[in-house]
Amino acid sequence: MPTDRALVGRHSELVRFGALCANSDAGGSALLIEGDPGVGKTALVDEYERMARERGMGVLRTSGTPDESAAPFSGLHLLLHPLRERIPELPGPQRDALEVAFGVRSGETPTTFLAGVATLTLLSDASRARPLLVIGEDLHWLDPVSRQTLLMVARRVSSDPVIVVMTARGGHEAVEGETIERLRLAPLSFIDANALLDSRTDSPAGTERRMLLELADGNPLALVELPVAGLRVADVDVVPLTHRLELAFAGRYAELPGEARLGVLAGSLGCDSIDDTTTAIARVLGRAPSRDWLGVAATAGLIEPAQGRIGFRHPLVRSAVAGAAHPQERSTMLRALVDTIADPARTVWWRADLQTGTDPGLAEELMQLGEAALGARDAALALRALRRAADLTAPSPARIERLLLAADAAGRAGAHRTAFVLLDEADAETDDSRARSRAAWMRELLPVEEAALARGDLRPATTAIETMRRSGDADAALDALLHLASIAWDHSTHSDPGLVISEAARAFDLDPDEPRALLLAAVTDPAGRGDDVIARIRDRAVIEPDDAQADWYLGYALNLCGEVESAAEHLQRAVDGFRAHGNRALLPHALMGLSWICFLQGRFERGRACIDECLTIAIDAEDPGLATAARMALAWYDALDGAVPDRDAIAGSSPLAALALEAQSPRATLVFAEGCAALVGARPRDAERTLRRLADPEDGVYNLMFRIVSLPDLVEAAVLLGHRPLAQAQVAAMSEIQEGWHAPVLRAALGYSRIVLCDDARLDEEADRLERHPLPMPFLQARAHLHVGSRLRRMRRSADSRVHLRIALALFEGFPAAGWAERAREELRVGGVRLPDAAPSGTHVLTPQELRVAELAAAGLSNREIAERLFLSPRTIGAHLYTTFRKLGITAREQLGPALASK
Repeated sequence: MPTDRALVGRHSELVRFGALCANSDAGGSALLIEGDPGVGKTALVDEYERMARERGMGVLRTSGTPDESAAPFSGLHLLLHPLRERIPELPGPQRDALEVAFGVRSGETPTTFLAGVATLTLLSDASRARPLLVIGEDLHWLDPVSRQTLLMVARRVSSDPVIVVMTARGGHEAVEGETIERLRLAPLSFIDANALLDSRTDSPAGTERRMLLELADGNPLALVELPVAGLRVADVDVVPLTHRLELAFAGRYAELPGEARLGVLAGSLGCDSIDDTTTAIARVLGRAPSRDWLGVAATAGLIEPAQGRIGFRHPLVRSAVAGAAHPQERSTMLRALVDTIADPARTVWWRADLQTGTDPGLAEELMQLGEAALGARDAALALRALRRAADLTAPSPARIERLLLAADAAGRAGAHRTAFVLLDEADAETDDSRARSRAAWMRELLPVEEAALARGDLRPATTAIETMRRSGDADAALDALLHLASIAWDHSTHSDPGLVISEAARAFDLDPDEPRALLLAAVTDPAGRGDDVIARIRDRAVIEPDDAQADWYLGYALNLCGEVESAAEHLQRAVDGFRAHGNRALLPHALMGLSWICFLQGRFERGRACIDECLTIAIDAEDPGLATAARMALAWYDALDGAVPDRDAIAGSSPLAALALEAQSPRATLVFAEGCAALVGARPRDAERTLRRLADPEDGVYNLMFRIVSLPDLVEAAVLLGHRPLAQAQVAAMSEIQEGWHAPVLRAALGYSRIVLCDDARLDEEADRLERHPLPMPFLQARAHLHVGSRLRRMRRSADSRVHLRIALALFEGFPAAGWAERAREELRVGGVRLPDAAPSGTHVLTPQELRVAELAAAGLSNREIAERLFLSPRTIGAHLYTTFRKLGITAREQLGPALASK
């Protein structure tokens, strides 16, 4: 048991960490320590660091601060500084990402994901020499990009001898979901609290001791730091504990001599260098301070000097000093710090605080900082920087641009009301039509009651887009129209939102073969223009190999138009291109589109793998909306085995995600999954009641594509219930649509439905057609064989029945679709066929990630190249391949291709 008094009562936490260290050679781990302020998180990780060093482990450490001006990547820079000599050894894109992030070279701000994979590779390489302990303190205060990078690493170190330990305040949403193991650091027990009080030099007794124990409630910092003198019974529960601690620290700060007080104030303002602070004190006083100012502040229990740096006893000390300092004293110290430190990047916020008028140079610095923050997805910092840049800019087009950028940052940060105010401010200060149309478009995207789009009215948005186009911003206007088209069905109260979008699109006079024009046509009118879109894409010239964006547009358009095979080709190329270039902004959307096509094709393992990757990206990016979309997509696949979607689990704990589930498209997705699950679960009445909603244009969940793909299930459920007129009416309605739209998805849905509706006299004819002209969707082809085989068995044509049932079983096992495969087995058993227990193929026992790794390795990529593509460490890739070889029964990389193909 350690003797440090702050670690009284933490034996189990130390034993737990010791076990992680002992097992580090076998693989990495991650732990998030949560607890209230003062509960001892820092003291615990200090002891973890000591234990790790005793074992010969390397230690890397960073921490967040409540200073809102922390630059993007600042926390990561501090963490990786000891490994800076290894950065040039990284693969080119990863090396460049970290060097740009850390200011070693100029360039475009790297994405969080590229910085994350570079960090992962760096740590993986460094851990070959000795295991590593990576500590990230106060996760809630780390700059967002550093926090996301650290969390990304924490989720991916399972195959590397790396332990990641992070701390965060309890109740803070620093980490969404349960993807990382958590340790809730509880207050000390009554016995341990008494033991800690005994270690105080002024250990209280009697009534004072009882009152302090009650007031501290097991909080170690309070037990050690709260003054004993002056405690009264009335004090208990009147003032919050954190505020009481701040008052105690503020009291000590006020009692310091002038030199020490100035030094502590400089530290609270963000200057952590002892030398710079000493120089700043001298500037304020006009003389050199005494040498013992640092010791006086440390003796007061406010700061902890180490290695030339000022560290605070606790973050509450910093906030206490900031609140207690006199405004004039604060301004004087800020000026002294600005005069002392030559680096403008370190003084930019101090200078911004001091400036009272306009300052073009300072405004430009803040503008650059804001743009860098936007690139690093730090919307809060971007908002602060860009708004201050606008304040420091005289009335001009530059000020309008900065107000618009600040509004964009506010929207990304979720500060929608602030964004609305900034847009109004920009609109009122300019007559420029381009700027005003941008402001109008941005205003419509905000989820506030003043936005017409939020009320279902598309017209103001299309008006803004048209004004944008006429003012010369055609590309931005077209992108805006594409975005509006993609969300129109979720927002519009118009009976045909596609008509509104089409009217707006005509003004652009687009080349009909241009990818964006094809996508716009598919989004607005898939039934009316689907055949033309499919034909134009089929006949167009070959796309440049690196044009993933064009492949994405075309694949998305084909997807919406009901094409399957060529959509899969375009979307797969888009996924490969986005992944190769680290484009994780569009990669998840391409993965979602590809997953849907895989669902239609019956490539369920591949589809699940796409969604698994998409969900990983969402968690890394802290994007609850994307995570919800991915979980909804998984509901398609789970429904194949009869699992009913759990709306609460899909939304998680995010209010934003819960709100997203109320939109039309997500609601249609869930209704579709619920109906599928009901049919597989032998609940045809529930299936019919649920799926009829997707076929009713008056229902709020109506969606044409979901109506088509759910038609087979609705028809089958209706026939099982004896409701043939309902099924026939639905097929007739879809047949009318097919007269002008010959999409493979529609053809497959109608083909299957007609087999289900045919009478026994025509069953042989339909079965023969099924053999000669397979349905374009293999999953429906398998279900058709199952249906034909089941009916033939009931007609006592056992031999003919078995042929179809065996085909169905083989297809279902190959997808795989366990629930449907079991139905085929049961039909065969009832028909007298003895079947062995189902044995999964090799690929069926591979996890989605193992399957992705195996396919890339089979394509000839090295472990390091695969690691770059999948944002994993090379060691993790090696571990996956080792497991894959064992599962597939192979011993060499060259055997992967044949093994995967044979399975």
